[in-house]
Amino acid sequence: MTKRARYTLILGLALTAAAFFALNCMTPFYADDYSYMFTYAADAPKARITNLYELWLSQLNHYKVMNGRAVVHTLVQLFLMSEGRMLFNICNTLVFLGLGFAAYGAAFGTLKNLRPLPLLAFYALLFLSLPGFGQSCLWLTGSVNYMWTSFAALAFLALYRADAPGDSRRLLRAAGMFCLGVLAGWSDENACLAAAVGLALLLARRAFIKKPFRLWHWTGAAGFLLGAAALFLAPAQRVRAEGMGGLGGLSTWIGRIPYVTFDAIEYLWLPLALGLVFLAMSIAQSRGKGFVYWLRKYSAAICWLCAAIVSAYCMCAAPYFPLRAWCAAGVFAAVTVLSVFAELKMPERLAKPLALAACAAALAACAACYISGAGDILETRAEVIAREDSVAEQKAAGAAEVLAPSVAGSSRYNCFAPEGDLVEDPDSWQNGAMALYFGVERVIMLPES
Repeated sequence: MTKRARYTLILGLALTAAAFFALNCMTPFYADDYSYMFTYAADAPKARITNLYELWLSQLNHYKVMNGRAVVHTLVQLFLMSEGRMLFNICNTLVFLGLGFAAYGAAFGTLKNLRPLPLLAFYALLFLSLPGFGQSCLWLTGSVNYMWTSFAALAFLALYRADAPGDSRRLLRAAGMFCLGVLAGWSDENACLAAAVGLALLLARRAFIKKPFRLWHWTGAAGFLLGAAALFLAPAQRVRAEGMGGLGGLSTWIGRIPYVTFDAIEYLWLPLALGLVFLAMSIAQSRGKGFVYWLRKYSAAICWLCAAIVSAYCMCAAPYFPLRAWCAAGVFAAVTVLSVFAELKMPERLAKPLALAACAAALAACAACYISGAGDILETRAEVIAREDSVAEQKAAGAAEVLAPSVAGSSRYNCFAPEGDLVEDPDSWQNGAMALYFGVERVIMLPES
């Protein structure tokens, strides 16, 4: 790496980290955050979690009645044991930066001779295209459930993408990959399914390009299967499916395919457009060399594309598809674009002007979105603080039931939904979680909100 490239990388990462960290600091607690501050332990009053033993009891019952994401929600409740979000904000920023390096490794197969612009372009593409960025990357509960699980899956798979020879420290690698496999498998449902397809295809790719298999390839896969089993075979998965009216049948799943397709085009149009342009360039550059040559050259990108497709369409089996659940599909789509770009040869005469134009356009778009999104988040934060002050005044006056406005957001970078975070039914889980947080019997939504 040249001196200029090193300075570009350091400056770019510093600006990315500072901007992302600032958004984290602006974002207040939201929705499920209030629920996970309190124990899920069986036969215990809803009390605030204060130590690791209480956390263990909470997650033990959570695994039986809520869902199988034990690792994810252990982290969520661990972060929520503190009064503020500062520890999470720091860790979340590091994970976001790590996601970029995992994506680069997945696309280029190595982090050696790292090129700053493709890495920074990935962050920009994610920021501009990821649906529900605030819910999947900034909201505490949502980020750990979606961005962190996407990072775990991608970091695990990126090692299978690497084509480097050698097998030093054989047993240590085998044990380490087993542990990473468990974490990647025991993550989030659609990220796990996407990673399963990616893993199978990357192993098939290795055979196709005639690279030898190592012990850690198989121990990693074994760990992944163990983690996936712990996720999907949790007692809570059956309880959760029954509570949502079941998963439906094959005809229901097929009927949802058009809706998922239209949403994918609407939400992920930017990586899709870039992908089509790069696909055309890849075909043009491979002309006369045969399909097998093209397939071999872009085999890694095909693996990431299939993972993105599975991550999106597996949600056809779910009763609803929230924006935050598009995170893994958006990440793998961005990695696909980066992976195709990694294999392309840019015309020398156009390379520098194109790079400058792309950088200028990306910076302008990111700046405009950032200013708009940050303004919306700050407005929401002010409303949350005003609501807390109002509830404190009502409590001081002796009220057991308090009136509170529902707070909403409008930007994709705001984790608050447009319909607000409270509902008219004071006995709903949303209002009930906030009542626990405020230490009152009930929270009643103000009608005008």
